[in-house]
Amino acid sequence: MKYILSSLFIIITANCFSQQRTLSSLLSYKLLSGMPDSVYEGYHEVFENRSTNSGKKISLYIIVIPSINKTTRPPIFMIEGGPGLSVTSGAAFYADKKNTYRQNNDVVLVDARGTGKSNPLHCPSLQQKENLQQQLDEMYPTEKVKACYELLSKENDLKQYNTNNVVQDLEEIRKWLGYKKIHVYGLSYGTRVALQYMRIYPLSLASSVLWSPVPTYARMPLYHAKFAQKALEKIWDDCSSDSSCSKNYPGISSEFMSLIEQLKLKPAEYVFKDRAGTAEHITISWNAFQTKLRALMYTPAGIRTIPYIVHEAWRNNLQPFIDLFPKGKSFDDFIAEGFYLCVTCTEDVPFIKPSEISWEIQKTFMGNYRVEQQMQACANWNKGTIPPGFLQPVKSNAPTLIISGSFDPVTPTSWAKEIAKTLPNSTLVIIPYMSHLFDGLSNEECFDNMVVDFITNGNKQKLKTGCVNEMKPPGYK
Repeated sequence: MKYILSSLFIIITANCFSQQRTLSSLLSYKLLSGMPDSVYEGYHEVFENRSTNSGKKISLYIIVIPSINKTTRPPIFMIEGGPGLSVTSGAAFYADKKNTYRQNNDVVLVDARGTGKSNPLHCPSLQQKENLQQQLDEMYPTEKVKACYELLSKENDLKQYNTNNVVQDLEEIRKWLGYKKIHVYGLSYGTRVALQYMRIYPLSLASSVLWSPVPTYARMPLYHAKFAQKALEKIWDDCSSDSSCSKNYPGISSEFMSLIEQLKLKPAEYVFKDRAGTAEHITISWNAFQTKLRALMYTPAGIRTIPYIVHEAWRNNLQPFIDLFPKGKSFDDFIAEGFYLCVTCTEDVPFIKPSEISWEIQKTFMGNYRVEQQMQACANWNKGTIPPGFLQPVKSNAPTLIISGSFDPVTPTSWAKEIAKTLPNSTLVIIPYMSHLFDGLSNEECFDNMVVDFITNGNKQKLKTGCVNEMKPPGYK
């Protein structure tokens, strides 16, 4: 899926569709720039503090994409991951008249509080990079975390940016828009939101789709290193069984271990020249290298470049690795870093015991770097509270489709299977070559068609899943 949304809209006249009378009185009818069809968009105010329902209000940004066939079926509420990603940035994808999701269902996109255009909690001190070296520096420098917290806490009660409030926001918007029931469709962290919605508002739920699911009890990032290690070993095994990869990188596993030793012993030195010819001397630590390597593991397309990048780095050619980063000044607004810290510092990190950072984690290629970085960041971030029972597995009889990828380095199939155990009316589909996402796989339409088939029919008929075996990865670089 490729998501692009223009910030420019043109007002046009609305055509009739399932919720026109309600929506036209609440939202503005607009045209996405460059798109052949129109959507509703607007804001809805909610109290920042939902426990008191008083004080400051924040505006939540909403886009509603009407169904092509003007049916009265429940809408699909899309919920993004991160935590901290904007779901409305995908509006152009769903607004396409040929998009399968909107043929018979309205598609509703709500930027969660603290993300996108809903009072975003960005951290300039963490997300603004002045040069290439800063792209490679420590993930959560203490002073930069403190600077972000000081900036955001001046105008926001950061304890109020959590999953439970996001869920309550969605329910309020469902009522405000006039929908009786909704399909919730979450990706990654969005599945935690969907699960909590399932727990709190079962009567508002038509069905749910959980893509690369994360349970409410995940305690991110405690298991990131363990899961990434298993995924990497699977990549090495796959490379050895692939004729091209095994020929080009016959010793990739041992080269990787050697590279770990080299960079841990002494960070690599690299001279980068910008377009003006100005030389920038940079240092690449093992933690900088492994952090980017793990990011590549999120997609099949990224996975297929890993043997090449590792092999070249082992040969002291770091250019392929450097090419993965923006050069010069940059601001990474892909995720609202403040929202990410609000959620994980409340719902995950406080429940990690120091004794759990065991030898098993330390012997992985990531080691304990990530978990210690996040614990360090949360030590300088105000923690909110979670409702009773939040960490317990969600139990529900709602029709649920769970989709997991065999190469996922962050939300593995083992989690998907755990979640399915307490959802007796669920269908679990494992896609052999999918990672956390499916970018790079062939036969992409299989994924969306399967989801829409489930949303349309639930468990009334056996879901056709055979096409997932035709979702093949690209060749290794």
